[in-house]
Amino acid sequence: MSFYEPSDSRFTRHYREEVEMAFSAIDCVLCGERAIYGSTELTTGRRLYDVLREFGLPTAAALKEKQGRDAFTTRVWNPNCSAALRFAEEIRRSCQSRTLVITPAPFTAPGWTQPEYLAFWETLLRTRIKQVWLNRNWQFSNGCTFEFAVAVDAGLPTADHDGHALSVDRAIDLMTGAIATLKSENFDTSSLEVNLERITNRRKTATAVL
Repeated sequence: MSFYEPSDSRFTRHYREEVEMAFSAIDCVLCGERAIYGSTELTTGRRLYDVLREFGLPTAAALKEKQGRDAFTTRVWNPNCSAALRFAEEIRRSCQSRTLVITPAPFTAPGWTQPEYLAFWETLLRTRIKQVWLNRNWQFSNGCTFEFAVAVDAGLPTADHDGHALSVDRAIDLMTGAIATLKSENFDTSSLEVNLERITNRRKTATAVL
């Protein structure tokens, strides 16, 4: 039995205040260290496109509208979250050290928009992460490709699902192939293309400096 029980108090906060609260909780675990980030598909990615093909639908929004939100939850979200947790466990075993691993899957912030989630993860990557590992099929995910772009811009080492170094050139090839595949089936690839441009522009800048 708990000494205290959660109350029903209501609070009104700005987004930035909620972000600071979330980071303060993370910092309680990190204690000044930097963690490995396990980037993995969640709301978009290969699994989503497989389900969309099955139902002949163009977007996640259409899937939710035509098949109900439960279809997205049970066929896409829940399996992706389970895969994300397994990926974090695989990273821990591969490292064979006490390095902390952060996976985005369990985190929820009711009311946040997708750009607000992305801003949160971007700040995390730039301030509290020392390396980014990318799960299988990351190149099909809007979120994963964004996180790779952030990692490249921040100068963070990147690795594939096996822990092998993932170069910018290899990443560009994978993303270009994913975009071509999805475009051939008339899926919207605009977010993937934006992230690919971010990565290529960063590579051009780095090359120019050299």
